[in-house]
Amino acid sequence: MIQDNHYHTEQTNKYQNQLDRRRSSAQFQDASTMMNPSSTHLSRNASYSMPHESQLNPQILAKIASMIPQNSDNKKKFYRVDQVLKPKKKPDPLEEEQENEIRKNLLLSPEIVKEDLLNKPLVGSQAVQLYYQHYKKVNKVRQQNDFFKISDSVQTAMLRQAEQIDVLPCKIGVIKTKGSEQSLQISHQKYGDRYASMLSEGLKVNSNIKDFYMANNRIQSSGATQILNQIGKVAKVLDLQQNNIGKIGTDSICQQIQSRENKLEVLNIEDNKLGDRNVIRILKALLNSNNKLKSLNISKNYLTNDSAEILKESIIQLDNMEQLYIHWNQIKGWGGQKIFEALIENKTLLVFDAGWNSFGIQERKDVQCIQKICDFLITNKTVLHFDLSSNQFNLNDCKLIANALKQNRTIYGFHFVNNWGVVDARGFLQIQENELQRVLGETPRIKGLQQTTTIRQENVCWICEGWQEQKFTWIPDVSGEGEADPLFIHLDFEAYKQVYIPKTQDQISLTLMIPTNTTQYIYTMTDTQVIANDQPNIPYGHQLKINYNNNNITVLMENVNYVKKDKHFLIFDQVEYKPLISVLPRTPDPIYIPPKLKKQKRIWTFPISIWAKDFKFENEDLLKKCFEKDFACSKISKIVKNPDELLEIKNVLWLHYKLIKETYKQYSSNSPTGDIWSISSNVITEFAQQTELIDGKTLKLSDLDLKFIATCAASIEYKGNFRNPERALCRFQFMEFLVRVSEDKYLKTKVANNMLEATKMILEQCKTYMSTFDAQKWRNERYFNEQCDDCLKFFRPLLNHIYNKFSVKKVKPGQKKFMCLDELHEICSQANLFDERFVERDADNAFNLSMMLQIDELESDRIFQMTFIEFLEAIARITDKVSMPGIDAVDLTWDQRLAQPLHLKLEKMLIHLANTCSSEEFKLQYGNINKSMFAVVEEDD
Repeated sequence: MIQDNHYHTEQTNKYQNQLDRRRSSAQFQDASTMMNPSSTHLSRNASYSMPHESQLNPQILAKIASMIPQNSDNKKKFYRVDQVLKPKKKPDPLEEEQENEIRKNLLLSPEIVKEDLLNKPLVGSQAVQLYYQHYKKVNKVRQQNDFFKISDSVQTAMLRQAEQIDVLPCKIGVIKTKGSEQSLQISHQKYGDRYASMLSEGLKVNSNIKDFYMANNRIQSSGATQILNQIGKVAKVLDLQQNNIGKIGTDSICQQIQSRENKLEVLNIEDNKLGDRNVIRILKALLNSNNKLKSLNISKNYLTNDSAEILKESIIQLDNMEQLYIHWNQIKGWGGQKIFEALIENKTLLVFDAGWNSFGIQERKDVQCIQKICDFLITNKTVLHFDLSSNQFNLNDCKLIANALKQNRTIYGFHFVNNWGVVDARGFLQIQENELQRVLGETPRIKGLQQTTTIRQENVCWICEGWQEQKFTWIPDVSGEGEADPLFIHLDFEAYKQVYIPKTQDQISLTLMIPTNTTQYIYTMTDTQVIANDQPNIPYGHQLKINYNNNNITVLMENVNYVKKDKHFLIFDQVEYKPLISVLPRTPDPIYIPPKLKKQKRIWTFPISIWAKDFKFENEDLLKKCFEKDFACSKISKIVKNPDELLEIKNVLWLHYKLIKETYKQYSSNSPTGDIWSISSNVITEFAQQTELIDGKTLKLSDLDLKFIATCAASIEYKGNFRNPERALCRFQFMEFLVRVSEDKYLKTKVANNMLEATKMILEQCKTYMSTFDAQKWRNERYFNEQCDDCLKFFRPLLNHIYNKFSVKKVKPGQKKFMCLDELHEICSQANLFDERFVERDADNAFNLSMMLQIDELESDRIFQMTFIEFLEAIARITDKVSMPGIDAVDLTWDQRLAQPLHLKLEKMLIHLANTCSSEEFKLQYGNINKSMFAVVEEDD
């Protein structure tokens, strides 16, 4: 041991204090005044120092010299000032004896204890007590360290800095009553930069701290820099949220990240208002270093789309990152698209918090953020906890996300607060058709894979609320008597809705996720509400409102079953993050199918079909009204002067009116005037050739043209009516045209004796050809059947969506929706249906043939306005013409494709339309069907 007679040990101080107490303070002050009258008394923290020679009286100096004892080597022996500066008084024998005893003890002191070489604890109640004791003698410790060249301890370093910057000697989390020596917990203490400098001095000495939690401490650039410079090589967790570290603090973080000794695993700089520029610098530092970062929180830093590209790169390249928080920033649709493109590729991320951004705002038409979110939900196999709350999605966006989420079985916690929809107890996002958007409010924050609350929320998250697995088992004749199939369970947290418990060969059981605390439940067996006798139950004695068979009923229950779960539960193990439960999220409830209904075979009839309500068949009464209207509008009465003959001709035309009407409908579709159904001169020539009216003898082409012009010109009263084109024939004119041609071909050539015979002859000649046109025949043979009905009913939501989406061009405000010819062309074009086998004329023909018969085509626009039921038929006619191969068809020739049943072609066409003409929601729902609904499946009893 080192000994030094010039310094006082702890034992020496004990005896010296006894000696000092015997001297009166007045005498000491008198002596001091005698030495230097201007001096004042010394404080506890003041250092003792000798005055200058020039300040002392020579007589006083002589007295002082005489009082200094000599060592054995005749060298002066120095003591403290208060030992030698004492007034002269008469010696007291008793006092001298006591002083001699004290001096003897001083000389016998065994060793000097060096305070900062003692191993003082940093954690525990004793550590805090020793810290304050250390504060009382810190000046002595500092002198001791200076003399012996001892490095300051943590306590001394912090107290020395506190004295220099004039702050209270706080423990600042380094010395504490409980906790770990490797963790610094000073969150929400508002210490500021001055205390940060004090802390940095302590951290210079203590390198054992690895985790630094310093949130909400008013730490700014200078304080952050001082701390980060000390912990750069040791920190594993760095939490600086709710501070203001600024650009200089960002520089220090970047230096730490890029150092070779960097061990940082968790970086939390939330709410530092860093902006894009500083966050981008940190992300670039992470990308340019060999880091081990597992968790990054850059929430509330005013990030915009400018950070999207570097975020995308970071998500893809940072292979160790398991948690990413970008909560409460200003990233919009384009930036969200980039982020989710990266998430689709990422295979390591477990937790992603993107709440309170603006992914729902699409800045440009080409932005596909919602589509990328849906693709991520469908393909993701790693993310377990996901937050998309408050992102300004519209109702359609939310429906798309809900449909995509149905296909995900790995996200155990999905947050979607302040958007449309509610996350239910199975993890489904449920959206009601007439639901209003949720009012913006506070949203619970996610924290890794940890439980954060025991309070049941409207939007369920298994992870945050600590939901647990529970198996409900019914043992026949033990749980209760009677037949237990079907058996339903009603749980209180689901408003007692019925859930079917399936029966297997071994048991009747169902495993569900339930919340913490107490869950009450009852069973329904053979339409009676009961409890399980072998399961815990409590008295109830009240009425319960339950849902059974889609009806809300009230039952009186004397007792109810219950199950109680611990308040804290982790769904995943904390090493490999494997689920500790067997229930997968978004597992549909079992469906009960009554045995009697399994074998029932439906008898299909037209009245139960999709067409029954709105389709109107052409009966004789309707045809008669159409004929009377056409005959009245025509000028046949001007051609046939004899009233009796005119009446007979009218009767002949009525007998052939259906053929005339069907032929007109077919030919008016071949070359309409704009979207006005009519027959042009070229088309009428084609008709004359097909019916062999032009033979060069009785009728020439020039004669046909004259009759065509005469018919068009005769209807002067309809001039200016756009529904009656000047150079084309409408329906009533086509019938008149046949009569005019019969006059030239048969009467003027004397083949017929009168107009009645001529009319009969032309109708007889054209009858065979005109009989080939029958729109109803196609409906009866190809379209009106059970399979097409089933197909249209299954795809009806899609067909409704496409019809409403395209029926906008000519619809006036307040008018019922209808589709025009141009819009049907647009659908065909968008679906890429036009080719050498299917041309625009075919689309025109499908439109016109699908339109139901109208009495008046001159004063009504109805013949140009396609309703939904007519739209279904037009799609079916187009489908039959295009002839796509069915879902299960392979390598069919064109003839084989044409010969396929319409319902197989229609199913394939509607899937194609879902992928080309619908929104993302319907594309997800109908665009990926790869098994035909008409595939033969063996019956299962």
